[in-house]
Parts: sequence; C-alpha cells; structure tokens
Amino acid sequence: MGGSHCVEGENAARVSPPQAAYFQKEDVLIPENGKYNKNERYYNMKEKIKIAYLQETDFELQMKRIVVPYLKTYLKRGTFAGYGGTQIAYYSYVRRRAGGIIVISHGFSEFAEKYQEMVFYFLQAGYSVFVPEHRGHGSSQRKVKNRGKVYVKSFEEYVRDLRIFLNKIVKPYQREIKKEMILFAHSMGGAIGALYLERYPADFQKAVLSSPMIQMRVGKVPYRTAMGIARVCCMCGLGRMYAAGQHGFVKRPDFGRSSCLSRARYLYAYEKRLHNRNYQTTGAACAWVAAAAKAAEYVQDETHIRKIKIPVLVFAAGREHMVNTDEICRFAAKLRSARLVWLLEAKHEAFHGQEQVRIQFYEELFRYLQNGHKDYKDHKDQKEWERLYGR
Repeated sequence: MGGSHCVEGENAARVSPPQAAYFQKEDVLIPENGKYNKNERYYNMKEKIKIAYLQETDFELQMKRIVVPYLKTYLKRGTFAGYGGTQIAYYSYVRRRAGGIIVISHGFSEFAEKYQEMVFYFLQAGYSVFVPEHRGHGSSQRKVKNRGKVYVKSFEEYVRDLRIFLNKIVKPYQREIKKEMILFAHSMGGAIGALYLERYPADFQKAVLSSPMIQMRVGKVPYRTAMGIARVCCMCGLGRMYAAGQHGFVKRPDFGRSSCLSRARYLYAYEKRLHNRNYQTTGAACAWVAAAAKAAEYVQDETHIRKIKIPVLVFAAGREHMVNTDEICRFAAKLRSARLVWLLEAKHEAFHGQEQVRIQFYEELFRYLQNGHKDYKDHKDQKEWERLYGR
C-alpha cells in the first residue's frame, strides 16, 4: 500500500526530534526549522517540503515544547450560531499564504485539540486548517445536562451545522485565497462528511474519509436488533437515556480497549479529558444511536453515493472494532472516484497507531492531497476491491 520514507533528525538533549519525510508540493509556506518567523519568507515553487513527524518517545514533551507553541502562532478560536441557534465552537489555523484549506470533521466524543498533531502536519504542508467541534462535543453547546452524553435527534443537525460553518467562516476565506477546500473526516465525522458530500457535492474539491462510520459495529448484539432497541426507547420517551453498554466518563485510563495503538498519544488525549469537563463526552444516548442508524441508511443508498463526484481517499483499519469495514468497502466501491487504503495493522484511529502505520497513513494522505488518484490507476489491490465490492 506504499511504504514510508523517514529520516532521523539530530539528537536533542531532552526531547527526541521529530522524524522527517519529504513530499513534493507547490505553493507552500514552510518554516525549515518548524518555527514560524513573520520576518522570514519560506515560499518556494516546486521545492520539496519537510514534514516533521513526532516520535513515540517523549511525545508529550514534543507536543508541549514544539507543537503547541507552533500552533499558537496560527490559532484563532471562535463560535458561531449553528442550526437552530446552537452555539458551535471552532478552531482555525490560518496561514498567510496557504496552498489549500482543510476542514476536519472529528469523530464521536472527540474534540478539536485531539487533532493538534495532525493540524501540525497540515500546517507544515502549507494548508490552513479549520476544525469545528460538533454539537454536543468539546466547547460546543449541548442539549442535555449530562456532559458525558452524546445526544442528537438527527445527523441532519450535524450536517446543517457544518454547512453554516462553511458558508459563514470558511468560504469567505476560500474566496480570498482562491485555493481548493478539502474535507478530512474521521469515524462519526466520516458519516457526517459522507452525508454532507451527498447533499452538497460541489462544496469540497477533495475528501479523505478515515474509518468512516458508514455503519457502526455494536458488539455481540445483531446490528438490526441494537438499532431496533434504540428506536423503541425513543418511541417510549427514553431517547435521552444512555444506550445499552454506554456510560459516562471513567477517571481511569484503559489503553487496551481504546482505538489507539500509540500509548503516548492515547494518554496525551486522556489527560486533556481528565482536566477539561468539556472533553469528557464518552457515551451515546439512545436517540443518537437511532439517528446514526437512519444516517447509515441514507449514506449507503447508491443513488445518494453517486452524487459524490469528487475524488475520495478512504482508509480502513485491519484491526477495526468500532465500524463495519465491509460497509466501508461497499460504499467506496460505489463512489465515482475512490482510492481505498487498507492499513492492516491499524486500529480505528490509524493516525494514532504504531509508528510504521502512522507514517504509512500520512504518506498516503499527503500523496493523495498532492496528486489525487493519478498514482493509483493501475494499482492491483485497487482493482481487486473494486471487483469484489461491485464498482
């Protein structure tokens, strides 16, 4: 599926240096030393750019000493009135001379700061980045008092929030810089992203779906049974109740049951949850489960899928336990222009996997952002999954 090319940096006294990989891209503004100096100009046409990848060793120190200060030079936080007046928080990281715009649609129970490392890489690659926190997540407004519970009546609420965000915040900036807008969407955010692309196919020029929740996995209970139970609970007025197996935030880390294979990255995000009540969202309400089931039915409809005309890169994890990978494959096979990348040694969050998987994930991602699907036309694995899943 494509290897990785990394170069070790020089040893630092206390903090392990980030690794570097190189990609060819035009129209970028990249600080060679990873520190942005407003008095210096780093713009070069058709030069190789340096992506400094963080290592597992001393990850927390690298985040605190390198990444967070770097992000602060670009960061702006804000809120806007989403669908129905719900207050939605967002983070933006805007470069003076960006080569493109990336909008991140995060996953279930996540928050914008969980994507700091990824934003760090996108900024190095010359992109401006926008990260809205979906309603009921992070610092955005909730419709239930219990901050650990995820509740919506319909995924249409998420989609309309995203539409308003793009129209109010992102598109004015896009019209100013005249660059393409790219969607990066993970898990639940992938379901929201797929719905959005089906409803508004002209807004984005490219999309990346990371372990998208085309259909969730529900453990030992048959999928239809679990969804039926959630719908019955909603009909009985229990939509705000935790769904079966769901619960609030637990103040004890459990790396083994997580979606990560990088312990350092898991613990870094967990510490943020521990110290910020807004990040302690962990369990789904029955109404959310029922809404997710309805969204899955819409997303999987072939007539809706065929409305997506832009190129889409889709990641699937070999050790997946949160979403149904067969449905991801079927969805990808019906897209007009798709590249499916299997990361066999990854869990649900491939970008929080072990080092080799992480580097492969980002190499595939940046190659796609630069070249689209041009490199994959004759790829043997690509043709095989298209044959199996019916494109």
